[in-house]
Amino acid sequence: MSAIPQPADDMPEIAPGIRRSMEAYWRDLPQLLPLKSRKRRWVAYHGDERIAFGRGQWELYDECFRRGLREDEFYVGPLEPDENSPWEPEEVEATGEGPDDDGRYEMLEEPK
Repeated sequence: MSAIPQPADDMPEIAPGIRRSMEAYWRDLPQLLPLKSRKRRWVAYHGDERIAFGRGQWELYDECFRRGLREDEFYVGPLEPDENSPWEPEEVEATGEGPDDDGRYEMLEEPK
């Protein structure tokens, strides 16, 4: 099976403040993963500044709002590996299921 890159043209525009914060999150994520604990499951960024770690995303949203940040100025992300950044093309495996060249679907037999 081959991987087919999905076009990034379908992506909605990301607010510049969120984008800068997301870039810092994705840049730092490999170093943050070893810090994950029960109290550190999520992290908030405002631009290049790491605001805080938290158990849940809502406490980090509250912290950002407490600091006077607008929702288009920060990003809250999970401390989880294998996340794909939203601006990079996503690799999708071809399954062999889908329309043929003439637009019709071909029924595939189940393996016996």
